[in-house]
Amino acid sequence: MAVKRKKKTNPAVSKCDIQHFRREEFNIEVGVDPENPKQHVKRLRRKCVYDEMLARGSITQDQRDMAERYAIICEKSFGGSGDLYSKANLLSDGIRGCYNGPTLGQSIAYSKLFKIWTVMGKYHRTILNMIVLGNMGTKEISKKLQLNLHYTMGQVLSTFILLEEAMQDL
Repeated sequence: MAVKRKKKTNPAVSKCDIQHFRREEFNIEVGVDPENPKQHVKRLRRKCVYDEMLARGSITQDQRDMAERYAIICEKSFGGSGDLYSKANLLSDGIRGCYNGPTLGQSIAYSKLFKIWTVMGKYHRTILNMIVLGNMGTKEISKKLQLNLHYTMGQVLSTFILLEEAMQDL
């Protein structure tokens, strides 16, 4: 007679995230609770390609931090916020003709993005967006761009070097 075992689930994982967690799209991190610094809390964090590259030693901690900053700048420029309805409101205001343009924060983020994109060039910007925004690995990039895998690895490393140089000026 076979005994059925109940699968262990982590309390930090909600029911809707179980499938993503089983597909290993998330990491569980232990961090300090901002409300009570003496307490540690478990958090789910989406796995990023650049975090995996750091773990393998392909990129440095500074380059990983620059990729994270780039993702934040992109989010700010596109109007990312904690408000779930902000994008819907902006779209509906634009349809009615009441759209007042980008906010000051968006304008500052756009100017930073344009400076980064100017330094990096179109080709390396494409690779950077595939990694940071598209969460694509080197194999996926080489298939998408129809390039040799080893050549793509070199291009990815040069992209991170260029990103580091571009972010130093900001």
